[in-house]
Amino acid sequence: MLTFTPSQDERTISLKFDGTLTKEDALKLNEVISRKYEEEGKFKIFAEVGTVDLASIPDALRGVQFDMKRLKAFTKVALMSEQNWLQFAQGLGMGEIARLKTRHFSPGEYEAAWEWLGEE
Repeated sequence: MLTFTPSQDERTISLKFDGTLTKEDALKLNEVISRKYEEEGKFKIFAEVGTVDLASIPDALRGVQFDMKRLKAFTKVALMSEQNWLQFAQGLGMGEIARLKTRHFSPGEYEAAWEWLGEE
């Protein structure tokens, strides 16, 4: 389930994901990204990730059109989770994620994650 959480910075989309990704979640995320892109051009992401049902991801993304220029508009991505999903993505050959300015944070490192996102 994907939920949007209060952001400490108006240029940052803050979200929490835990469990199964649905098509509605993917569409909602795409809508928020599109709106933020149209409003500000470049933006940041703070994502708190719990348990992920990996099997749900392909079905949820099927048919959802993500505009690549919007995805490339992320200037930073702070990912807070038990598992380092950045390393996982690289292992799957998803190197484009690694080229983003990303950083993994352990659960509870909110202050460090927001501080890093605030650095220019």
